[in-house]
Amino acid sequence: MSFPSVDVSRRGFLRGSAALGGVSFLAACGGGDGDTKSSAAKIDTSKVDSEVAQGLQDIFGPGGEEGGSGVTLTAGMLLAMTGQGSFFGKVMSQGAQLAAAQIKSADGITYDVKIGDHKSGDVPTALTVTRQLVTQDKIKILQTSYGAPSEAIVPLIGQNKLLSFNGGGSSPGQVAKPFLWQTRMIFGDDPCPGGLAWIAKEYPDAKKLAIVGTQENGVAGAKEIGPAVWAQLTGGTVVANEQHDVGATDFSSIVARIKSSSPDAILTFSFGDDVGYLVKQLREANVTVPIMGIEFTEQAAKVAGASYDTYNFATDFYDPKNPNPWNQIFVDGHNDMFGSDPEYYGANYYEQVFFVWELVRRVLADGGDPTDTTALQSALEANPEFKSLYGGDASAPGTVQFNPEDHTISKPMGVFKVTNGQPSKIADIVKIASGDDPASALV
Repeated sequence: MSFPSVDVSRRGFLRGSAALGGVSFLAACGGGDGDTKSSAAKIDTSKVDSEVAQGLQDIFGPGGEEGGSGVTLTAGMLLAMTGQGSFFGKVMSQGAQLAAAQIKSADGITYDVKIGDHKSGDVPTALTVTRQLVTQDKIKILQTSYGAPSEAIVPLIGQNKLLSFNGGGSSPGQVAKPFLWQTRMIFGDDPCPGGLAWIAKEYPDAKKLAIVGTQENGVAGAKEIGPAVWAQLTGGTVVANEQHDVGATDFSSIVARIKSSSPDAILTFSFGDDVGYLVKQLREANVTVPIMGIEFTEQAAKVAGASYDTYNFATDFYDPKNPNPWNQIFVDGHNDMFGSDPEYYGANYYEQVFFVWELVRRVLADGGDPTDTTALQSALEANPEFKSLYGGDASAPGTVQFNPEDHTISKPMGVFKVTNGQPSKIADIVKIASGDDPASALV
């Protein structure tokens, strides 16, 4: 599989991009036995729109020596480039690719991307590819994805001091690990109380809850947090708690069991295309109760069709219509380079590259070595606040804050409804501590 090609003659690429050192793609061949192949695609243009570069410098500071223009960082990405989750690998890699190009255009660092394929969550492959990224490509930064593969490589991250970020499958097993930072709220667990509080408020007679999830992400939410919160909010019970394999398309047996349990509401921690198939098949079976999910992708909306207009979800959702100035640079650049608005996962991996750029700037300002990942992490711990695509307004970017103790992040969250396949926010929710009144999660 080759990396997505880019038409360098397009107007927008000239607006949002500059020369990249190169993009390599590593895909394990066979059963994760170390047999790999790589191919490289170089992106280059001699023209850079000064308006984009100036816009980024206005937000982040000048380029040149202060902006790390002489610094090169080799960064790995551990993504689902093949298999049922290849949509995620595509949008995540596009986000990082665009960020690297835009930072270079602003006379910033050179962010040299090497892409590894964990085949949509295969743990042995993830371990093999990560070792290759370290030993062969000499990466210092890692952008990882999915819960199980990222948990499996935790020892490699620590041993090699890879400054790592996960903006996809954040999970409890990745919390408080050396050099590993979550750039999304913990999948399922953090938004679960707020999502259920919204259901309890909007449907006060609802007492019986059905839960659907996987063993990949949101496990604590499905098994512990959801049932406990629902009982606190409503005095009700969980009448079904179903699990399915990641990548499932046939939910007929699960739908039948849920229908027979006669729930008043459904909470699902399914993700990717899976949730689209689930919602569609529930509605086709005439299960009409409210459904609360944890994420939204346009791909899943296409799978579900019109039935997705009955779907709600609670998460730290990215809105491409957010007028904050940095977000508009991102949206314009993404449309010009890839021909579409960006979405949640692409936004997270785009942001991560800018987090690294900001850390380089801080280390340089202190007279340190910007290629030393220990120094980069120390700069993060000393000041865990960063500019963000999330939040903000037309005059300024939003901000996000890392927790230096457990390496999680705090971002704006909400409950969203889907109308004509597009989401819109209907309530704000916040993360609550264990033991807090779950009703307080709904703002």
